[in-house]
Amino acid sequence: MTIRSLLEHFGLDTASRDIYVGDRLVDPAPPTANGAPMKTAQPSIPGLDTAIRHKPFQPPTLGRFAHATVQAFDQSLANTGVVLIKSNELGLHLLSTAMIRPPAEILDIPSTDGNFARAEYVSGAVLQQRRGYASSVDAVVYERPPVRGMRIESILLAGREVHRATGGRAVMVDNRHAKKLLIGRAGTKQNPVKKAHVKEMVEAYLTPPNDQGKNMPWNEHIRDACMLALAWLLDEKERQVQAAVMPLAAAMPLAAAA
Repeated sequence: MTIRSLLEHFGLDTASRDIYVGDRLVDPAPPTANGAPMKTAQPSIPGLDTAIRHKPFQPPTLGRFAHATVQAFDQSLANTGVVLIKSNELGLHLLSTAMIRPPAEILDIPSTDGNFARAEYVSGAVLQQRRGYASSVDAVVYERPPVRGMRIESILLAGREVHRATGGRAVMVDNRHAKKLLIGRAGTKQNPVKKAHVKEMVEAYLTPPNDQGKNMPWNEHIRDACMLALAWLLDEKERQVQAAVMPLAAAMPLAAAA
């Protein structure tokens, strides 16, 4: 199996493109009909997104998502969205959604004491969400706390409880990175990514619950958790591609020498 055929097996378009491993050309693109080399963006490994950055954004196809089951938390001390998503050869499936929201008497506690009380409540609720089927998922992801902006302390304290509940195995996913992968931009003051953009993107991949309510909530926190899960699945597929390709690339100089 060649590197080109392996990439195509993973659903990546390699037609008329040079294949690089780092800075080394390992599989040149075939010439055009008139014999001239193709003048196209060159995907590289690592860095398969190079080609994407050279053309208008195209939403990821289903073939670019890894096959896995993921639990995702869009965490804060006031509202935490929780989702279970399964990806397989049939597509992307929303298995469950849930909200973690402390009761009013805890939300009303002011200042640092209130944050600690809310974090304690989130801790117990996250452990509850980790039971049953969720205990055997392939990955648990949560939002990487921002370094500036609003709600840093809230996201950080709630994220610590997800980290603790998984014994440190939960994976942080950057919100801006997820938006770049799935919407095409992270957003700026001049061109923000709004809740409506996230909703449109998520619902293009996942069917919203039929019975939306307390048992299967569907709101901005749930959709943000879905976005984090989808981003992890995209990144995991690229990690799988790289893991499969690198041994082949390493063996090529040996084969040429023989």
